[in-house]
Order: sequence, then C-alpha cells, then structure tokens
Amino acid sequence: MALKLIYNASIITMDAAYPKAESMVINDLGKIESIGTESEMLNQFDSFSEEINFHGKTIVPGLNDAHIHVWKIGHLRTYMLDVRGVKSIVEFKRVLKEFADKNPNSSWIMARGINEMVVEEKRLPTKEDLDEVIPHRPVFVIRTCAHIGIANSKAMEISGVTEDTEVPFGGEIRKNEDGSLQGIFTERALGLIMNTIPPFTFEEYKNMILEAHNYLLSLGITSATDPAANEELLAAYIRLDKEGLLKVRMNVFPLRIPDGSDEIQVLPELYESEFLQIKTVKFFSDGGLSSATAALNVPYKNTKGYKGVLRLDFEKFYQTAKEAVDKGFSVATHAIGHQAIDLTLDVYRNLFKINPTLKHRIEHVGFLSNENIKDFVAMNITAAMQPIFIYELANNFKSTLPDELLEVVYPCRTVVSNRINLALSTDGPVVKEINPWVNMETAVSRKAADGSVIGENQKLTLKQALRAYTVGSAVADNLEHIKGSLAVGKYADFIVLNKNPFELENISTVETIETWNSGNLYYKK
Repeated sequence: MALKLIYNASIITMDAAYPKAESMVINDLGKIESIGTESEMLNQFDSFSEEINFHGKTIVPGLNDAHIHVWKIGHLRTYMLDVRGVKSIVEFKRVLKEFADKNPNSSWIMARGINEMVVEEKRLPTKEDLDEVIPHRPVFVIRTCAHIGIANSKAMEISGVTEDTEVPFGGEIRKNEDGSLQGIFTERALGLIMNTIPPFTFEEYKNMILEAHNYLLSLGITSATDPAANEELLAAYIRLDKEGLLKVRMNVFPLRIPDGSDEIQVLPELYESEFLQIKTVKFFSDGGLSSATAALNVPYKNTKGYKGVLRLDFEKFYQTAKEAVDKGFSVATHAIGHQAIDLTLDVYRNLFKINPTLKHRIEHVGFLSNENIKDFVAMNITAAMQPIFIYELANNFKSTLPDELLEVVYPCRTVVSNRINLALSTDGPVVKEINPWVNMETAVSRKAADGSVIGENQKLTLKQALRAYTVGSAVADNLEHIKGSLAVGKYADFIVLNKNPFELENISTVETIETWNSGNLYYKK
C-alpha cells in the first residue's frame, strides 16, 4: 500500500478525541491511515511513497458549505449577467444593455442579483425598465434572493402571461393599481416565466458546475450541498460523477414541487458514490426574508398586515414528502418564517412516525419558538443556517422586520445551546460573499457590512462556527463517518491556511493556500 506522510504541520482536527496533531499518514484510498505526532508516524510505518513538509502551516478539515447553489454560482461565472452590487436602476439598465450587445446569439438575456435596498431608487426594476433597453428579446432578471423575478414584455409574451393569467398557489403576479402587469413575479409564480426558458444542455451544466468547483476549492470548500435540482441537473451531476469529473463532494437535493406547476417531480433513484449523493428531497414552504416573502406570524413593517407567502398546504406537503420517505429519502425544507417552520415541523412529526431513523433538515431557520426547539431535539433535525445574510442583507432586514424580530433572527446560538446540530452555509449566489471565513466571522461577531450588530445574543464562538462548517455540515449530510474531521478512516479532505484563525481577532482575513481532497492536491494559491 502506498502511504503519503504529512508532517511538520499544525493540524486542528475537529475530532474531540484528538483535537490537535502535527502529522498524518494517508493511504492510497485517500483516507487517513494514522494521525498524531511526527515521531509516532515514523515509528508506526517503515516507509512512505511521498513525504510532504508543511513548515508549521495550519491545517483544518475541508470546509463544507451545507447550502449553496453550486450550478448557479457557475452560471453567474459563465453565461449570466451578475448585477449584485449595482447602485442604481440607471447603472443596472446600462450593464444589462451592454451584456445583451455582447451576447447577440443568446435567445434569452438572464441576470441575477438586483436588490432594491442597494439601488438609489429603492425599488425593483419593472417591465418598463427592461423594455426600454431590450424591447425585442426576452429578458428575465432574478432578485438576489431568487424569490422574485422581473420579466420584460417580450418574455411575458413568449410565456403566455397576461393580466388574466391565474396566479399559482404560493406565488404572486404583481400588478399596478389599474390592473396592468408590473413584470414582477414572486415565489411559485416565477415558474410561469422560467418554465419557458430553454433548458440547459449537458455541456452548459458541465461548464457551470466545474467552473463553480474550481472557485469553491480556492475558498477551501471541499464539500457542498446543492439544494434544489431539477431532473436535467440531477442527470448532469450523475454523468459528471460517473466520468470522474467532480472535484467537490456533492450532496444534491432533487426538488419535489418545481415553481410554476402543480406537477410533482418524479423521484429519482437513491444514489451514493465517493463524490456524489442523492438521498434527500427538497421542498419550499415559504419565501425569502430579504424579499419580505417569508411567512411570519406578525406583519412586516409598513404593510397593511402582510405576513409573507406560505407556499404549501399541509396535505400536499405531507403526501409528497411521505412518498419520498417511503422510498428511503430524507427531507430538507426551506423554512424561514414562523408559519413555515411550524408547518414543516408538523409534517416532520408525521414523517417521523413512519421512519424515525431518517434525519431531516430545515434550511435557513429564521426564527425558533420554544415548541420548535423541542421538535428539533426530539427528531434530531439539522438547522442549516446562513449568518452571512446578516453581513450582506442587513438593510433589508432593518427596513422590513419589526425590531423585536431583529434581535432573534437566524438564532445560531439558540440552536447550538440546545444541542441541535448546526450546519453553516452561504446560500450563494443569494449573497455575493461566499467566503467561509467571512461567514464564520459574521457568526462570531453578528456584524453587518456597515458595522452594526444584529442579534448580539446569538453570537457563536469561533470553535462553534468552525465545527458547524466541518463536523456539523457532515452530520447534516449523514456522512460524519467519512468526513468533517481529520481522523483515522475518514477522507483526507483538508485545507492549508495562511494564518491560524484561533490567533486572530478577526478571522475574515484567513485565506486558503492549498486545498486537498482524498489526500490529493486540488488547489494551490
């Protein structure tokens, strides 16, 4: 057996039984054969096929973003216009026209990232804004949260959307006071437009996924969950896996109920390999918090009692989830607001009676009641959360959430204090910043980009944050036996850092200088 020796390193293992080491031996299966001191490794083994001196650098387990739309990250880096950060509607229209002019052969013009709280006009663009710059080609612009989209007149014409179009349950088609269309669609109504856009080819999906993988590896992300896949995307992931092209370990969630349709997506076969697992299905029970469509139990600020959008009713949710559970799938549900979390846990209690061995998850978890906490603990549910929202979307929350909710939004510390498994993630490209260390710094400080603090009493320690990005995310994947910490028998997925994060006051400056998966170097700065 070929053995690779890693030595002269400062290894933070995240393994409670052996928290620190300076050397490890990796076998030819890419797994850790032994870990400890250098002298222990030299005494235990006669020879090595390779010996690598890390000159005292800090090593931690590879990071696992537990909820990030990988292919969408790649889409923004390949075929789509990224408008995150534009400061005005005027600037937005200018870059949109420039992009269209540079892509004359694109049948649809797609953009993502607009945020009305960032632009000077403090509003979303409308169909009139889009028509002004691109009148004769279909345009669809997705808000940064992906829960709102804006179509131009041509896109609506092609999609057959008129003022008389029926609004899907759990969605909105926004209109002016005279009944005319604004071109703005929310939640499940997005599908009215998106279902008309030509599907991607395998080569396009391949380019998007592999471009995203290269980027994630540069950030030290060795595992990721892509939390909403249609049948074509699932097929692309499986083909890439079988061709040995995946570079990041992927946990992919097939959608059960796509937007814009009441048709249930067919359940795939359970799938698991070294780099890909498909064992959890995904639901959306409400909208987004930054877009003020999450289903709260109190009204949003400056509204006439508006509490957001609940996208599912109990019976449809339960029956569709039960079908998946009966076939061995776990369930992950997007639930942010109080109503959505209550509904989701109601469904989960019934699923738990059918198969108590399956571990389910809730994505985002904006708020938790005491009763919710009891359910999370009793059913061993994971909370997959995104502190980075506080850093990047704080102005949205401040403008729409009642003050009392700002103090408890995204309650990470409440989760950890109640021994609920916490998995950290970014939900990119909902946010532009997907650097795990900026995310962890936000979990520790609860600071927004402007320096303000939201939810002071929900701060984590660095150890808690790093655990949630490694062990906690592995537990969320039900793969803690093979990844998440550096221990004997687990994959040698690790990253080399420019600094020891435990010696810093602010960890957002930490950078990955090398990324290893299965004991092989995948990225070097």
